[in-house]
Amino acid sequence: MKFEDMINKIINCDCYEMIKNIPDKSVDCIYVDIPYLFQQGGTGTSRIALQVQKMKKELKKADIYDGIDYKIFDEFVRILKNVNCFIWCSKEQIFSILDWFNKNTNSTYQILTWNKTNPVPMCNGNWLSDIEYCLYFNRGTKLNNGYELKSKWYVSSLNQNDKILYNHPTIKPLNLVKRHILHTTQPNDIVLDCFCGSGTTCVACQETGRRFIGMEINKEYYEIANKRINGITAWGQASIFTDFDKLEKQKVLNEVE
Repeated sequence: MKFEDMINKIINCDCYEMIKNIPDKSVDCIYVDIPYLFQQGGTGTSRIALQVQKMKKELKKADIYDGIDYKIFDEFVRILKNVNCFIWCSKEQIFSILDWFNKNTNSTYQILTWNKTNPVPMCNGNWLSDIEYCLYFNRGTKLNNGYELKSKWYVSSLNQNDKILYNHPTIKPLNLVKRHILHTTQPNDIVLDCFCGSGTTCVACQETGRRFIGMEINKEYYEIANKRINGITAWGQASIFTDFDKLEKQKVLNEVE
């Protein structure tokens, strides 16, 4: 598939192979929520708990339960104009990913967090899973001004409505993804998400005037993501993006510009 044909599309593919079709230094930002390394244990009967257990089974069946092959990071560095990369990961993956980027890119980094006010009680006698981690790597990328865009932490309740609407248990808050993209990219930039799930990154790009490339190997999530970027929920109903109304969105865009 040609690079030009990927832009503003979500592709059902193996990203390890499809990314090889992207030319050197042609992407402005990479935003991914990679397969996590999961700790064993954790039970529950809530809707979200059961969805997470289902996701773990699906990841194990797809042979991606134990994280990802870091060889894809070589491709990230190759296709990026400058290092400008967000990687959501589990606590168990933080050190190894930081170590890889430190050794191979000489980039700066930030550890960003999503702090949940009502985490699922699946800790099995351990600490609550009330924080999710996103590693941001930068080398030579201009960041935009805007005080509200610069915080390294984000506090909200679980986005259960999104999980239900788009039938995916690990959706990140759309507001937060848009804030990250607004801070680190310019209008019309190209953003790649090669583990795009239900398409949150692609929707965030649509709503902030950026171009996107989405890749998703799971056929069900690929179909959901394509419905979502066309305003349709996983259940075939029309949806309205309600996290930013038009006035709020324009206000943020004006402040960034």
